[in-house]
Amino acid sequence: MNEEIRSCPHCGAQLPEVASFCPHCAQSVNRHEAVSPPRHMPRWALYSALLILFAAVLVLALTVWVQTCPKTYESNTGELLYTGRTGTYHLCLSRSDPPAPTPENHYHAVLNDSYRNPVPLYALDPDSGEPLTETFLMDVASVSAQISSPDKYVSVTCTEPQPSDYYPNAAAVTFVDFQLVAPGDYGAELVYTVAMKNGDTLRLTQKEQYSSITVYQYTAQDEPMETIEELQALIDRVIAASDEYDQIYLYLPAVIYEGGLTMENRCINLYGSVGPDGQRTAFTGPTQITSPRGVREFHDIHFWGSGQGVGVLASGTTRFQLVNCRVSGWNTGLQAVDNAWIDTDGTIFADNQVGLCFDSADTPMVSDNFYTGNTFQNNGTAVLLEHVGSDTPLNFPETRFSGNGTDIDNRCGQKLDLSEAVFD
Repeated sequence: MNEEIRSCPHCGAQLPEVASFCPHCAQSVNRHEAVSPPRHMPRWALYSALLILFAAVLVLALTVWVQTCPKTYESNTGELLYTGRTGTYHLCLSRSDPPAPTPENHYHAVLNDSYRNPVPLYALDPDSGEPLTETFLMDVASVSAQISSPDKYVSVTCTEPQPSDYYPNAAAVTFVDFQLVAPGDYGAELVYTVAMKNGDTLRLTQKEQYSSITVYQYTAQDEPMETIEELQALIDRVIAASDEYDQIYLYLPAVIYEGGLTMENRCINLYGSVGPDGQRTAFTGPTQITSPRGVREFHDIHFWGSGQGVGVLASGTTRFQLVNCRVSGWNTGLQAVDNAWIDTDGTIFADNQVGLCFDSADTPMVSDNFYTGNTFQNNGTAVLLEHVGSDTPLNFPETRFSGNGTDIDNRCGQKLDLSEAVFD
């Protein structure tokens, strides 16, 4: 058997086919291919990769949880910004119109008298300030309020927040009832809690401060007040001696004052009387009232004009009420200007060119919007509404309009409730 001859790949010598080495150069004549051993990832690298993956998953889960879990938003300044399902809202507690955040309310009170004050909650557009009441309430599950005081000399509670006709643009209104039983200054804390349908909780806190005030009372037996000069002098002295929040009550004799009064910067209340001959307390001149504090009331007084001027003019931020009075013979019987608010109960307006006139340039704070049991008789225009300054409806229950040229001249388009008024 013949063996196949082949050559050495290194020196060229002839080799048998079965040879593994060249006998001449001693080199291997077999071909070898490099084989790479399998590579394994180090344990530390594997652990690091798993740790990074776990951290990424954890961060993602936490992000989703934070974005979807219920949250609590709190504010001790009476306002906060909240974004819900239906939009972003500027929430604020405010009694002003237009609403402005009020971190603290300060009230002045007579000892042992009971007081009630509203605290509305508004949901406003953050940019325009327009109310977004309806859309906000779509997200709301409930609204509650609590008030507490550490002082034992003030009794304070609040009602459950509800919509109110007095504040039609408010999402809810709670009424705070309080009473002071000892002189001094006291505090309380009102907390509004809004539970949203998505589980979020909104808490707005407002501070309440209460201060006692002094009450002054004078009668004709205490001080001379038989003439307009004596009465004006008494009013000027009391104003000089009192603080701006004090209340002053003057009980007038049944005389005709030849002229009018000027009362500024104090809460002065006048009470007329009727003499044995049926003569009522009366003023024949214009009375002017301006004050930034409190509600002034005139009771049982006849404002008796001669066809000219304004019988009673309320200006500034005065809140004023006529009760069981008579206003007759004026160009304008009772008028509100500037930021004043006026109200009447059981009062007769007769033979005036204009009986009652609102011409408030700015938005006033409403003290009472029910004009109950009045009579407007034989006036050129009974009620003239140039500009009221608040969209709170004016109600005229049991008020009679008779013989007027125009009963109501509503030039500003004020909301009215005349369902219980009587027109002859």
